[in-house]
Amino acid sequence: MSTRRIRTLTEKLWARNKYTVMAKGYEHYKNVSTALKNAESNEQLLGVYTLLKDTLKLPYTRKGMRTTLEHMWGYFKKFATSEEKELFIMKRNALDDTEILTDQDIENIRSCLSELLATYHSGYLKKSHFLHPEEKWNEVEDRKQLKVITEVDYL
Repeated sequence: MSTRRIRTLTEKLWARNKYTVMAKGYEHYKNVSTALKNAESNEQLLGVYTLLKDTLKLPYTRKGMRTTLEHMWGYFKKFATSEEKELFIMKRNALDDTEILTDQDIENIRSCLSELLATYHSGYLKKSHFLHPEEKWNEVEDRKQLKVITEVDYL
C-alpha cells in the first residue's frame, strides 16, 4: 500500500481513537499526535499504529477523562440546554470526587455524551471509539466500506 494511502488510513484511525487516548492522559495524546505529524514512511506510520495500540491498553485517568470531557463538550456547548449543561458539569465535577475511575464512572460519562450526541448530531463524534468501546478500535471507513487496519497493511 502506498505511503499516502496508509497515512490517510492512519489519520482516520487516529481521529477514531483520539478521545480514548486523551482519556488515558493528555501526554499520550500529544505523543501519538506528534508521532503521526512526524511520520513520513510506512515504517514510521506503523510505529504510530503500534503506539496507538499500546496506549489504548493503558487505564483511564481522572485528569485525562476530565480533559476529554471538556474537549467533547465543545461539540455541544452552543446548543445544549441549561439543564443539559448542569448535568454535564455535575458529571464532570464528580470525577474530582473519586480516587479511582470505575467502569460505572466511565459508563456514566459515555451515557451522558451519547445522550447529547443523539440530540445534537456530530458525524465526527459519532465515529469516536470512546463512545463505542464495543466496536473494534482499528476499524475505519475506507472507500465507503468498513476496513479493519492491521500491521499487515503497513508492509
